[in-house]
Amino acid sequence: GANSHGQLGLGFESELCMTPQRVARSSCSFAAAQVRCIRGGGGHVLILDTNGRVHACGWNNRGQLGLDSTEECHNEFKMIPTEFFGEVPVDKISCGWDISGAITVTKRLYVWGSNAFQQLGICQRGFLAVRRPMPVKLPREEESIRISFGLRHCAVLTQDHKIYVFGRLRIMDPPPIELDITATCLHRCNTIKIQAHNPNELKIVSLSSGQNHMLLKCVDLSETGGGSTKRILTLGDNKFGQSNAFHFEEDVRQLAVGWTHNAAVLRNNEILLWGRNCYGQLGTGSFSEQQAIPTPLSLKLPEDQTPARVHMGAEHGLLRTSAGAVYTWGWNEHGNCGNNSTENM
Repeated sequence: GANSHGQLGLGFESELCMTPQRVARSSCSFAAAQVRCIRGGGGHVLILDTNGRVHACGWNNRGQLGLDSTEECHNEFKMIPTEFFGEVPVDKISCGWDISGAITVTKRLYVWGSNAFQQLGICQRGFLAVRRPMPVKLPREEESIRISFGLRHCAVLTQDHKIYVFGRLRIMDPPPIELDITATCLHRCNTIKIQAHNPNELKIVSLSSGQNHMLLKCVDLSETGGGSTKRILTLGDNKFGQSNAFHFEEDVRQLAVGWTHNAAVLRNNEILLWGRNCYGQLGTGSFSEQQAIPTPLSLKLPEDQTPARVHMGAEHGLLRTSAGAVYTWGWNEHGNCGNNSTENM
């Protein structure tokens, strides 16, 4: 993929790498066997290890690496000092375009990077960029369990299934009737609060952000729902059908969201994709002249392969199977698909 900011951690910067490159042990602050989670942003990468430590490399123009450094780029992985998280292990990490975040095992939220649109949840004055992890207190000391970034927004899911959105995300009009959405203020920063209209019938359990939209995985607690997760709700821009909401035939196992396209992995291992498809990012085997597929299409895998995990880049996708094979498709201008080509797939 792209390496113009050293985000591949190879010890050098280059326009692109069209095939997977092995990261040298000398170029990183962790052992490969300890990698628990990898997240990529607009030009930077975070890695969480099994000890709860966070490692960063790549673009740092807004301090998104969290290293308290003013260097523009770091082309080798460096560990974010554990003292920045109060010596508490990190449990979850997330990357946006030029912003990063983490949640510790004590469910405390930290964010860092660009605050140009108040997406860090604090007033802009004096805080256009934050270069080290900054704790964010939610109302009534609510605990965080998920964090997700769009281009200009940050969304946080709390332990009691509420969502707080900082920054700029235009909620569709009218919003889903299942949700109560209110404007509030937190740390002198405009904030959107989202919660189920009837929490006895609907519970938000996960969220995933695209460029300007968001998908919510919900548990249906109604008598007919019986605790199923077949339903997703959506918020935000819908130019390419990416904010169309659906009630699937099977429970949703995983949601993955790109800039303007989405994927849902169901309990029966079916993979459904919808949204923009001008680069082939839906993996259907063709490019859509109308650029959008507003209803889900099934992604076809060889019969002997079952999906373990799906990831979405801005305009491309990756799938890891239970057997360890990796499939890629979509936008490939910077060799994102790793197939020794720059042709879209």
